This record gives sequence, C-alpha cells and structure tokens, in this order.
Amino acid sequence: MKISYDKDVDALNVSLRAGVVAKTVEIAPEVLVDLDKKGNPLYLEIIGASEKIGKKNFRKVVVGKKSIPLPSFA
Repeated sequence: MKISYDKDVDALNVSLRAGVVAKTVEIAPEVLVDLDKKGNPLYLEIIGASEKIGKKNFRKVVVGKKSIPLPSFA
C-alpha cells in the first residue's frame, strides 16, 4: 500500500495494489475508488481531504500502531 497527499489539490491518494483500472466508482461525494475488471479495489482518492478528514497538515497517517509519513507531491 502506498499513501500520498497532493496539497495543491487537497487530495489523499491510497494505492492498494497494482492493476489495470476498469472502472471508477464514486462511493461518496468526492471519494473515488478505482476497480479492476474483477471488481477488486486498486486505488482510493479523497478529494477535499482536509475538509473531510480534518483541517491539519498531512505529514503522517497512523495504521494500527505504525506511523507512516506521507509524501507530498506537485
């Protein structure tokens, strides 16, 4: 899994697994999931992340007990 945050467009991106995107589904307003042809999730994108998750500087995310730094790009 790879997680990144694009501060220019305020989007949190989660790459779950490699694959070819066959379909993109909006599961909530501005929350998109890319699926492969078998319906397996490949990528998750949250647009307007600071509004949805909280107004903070995205420097890290905590998964279980592990703190993972988020690379900013763009």
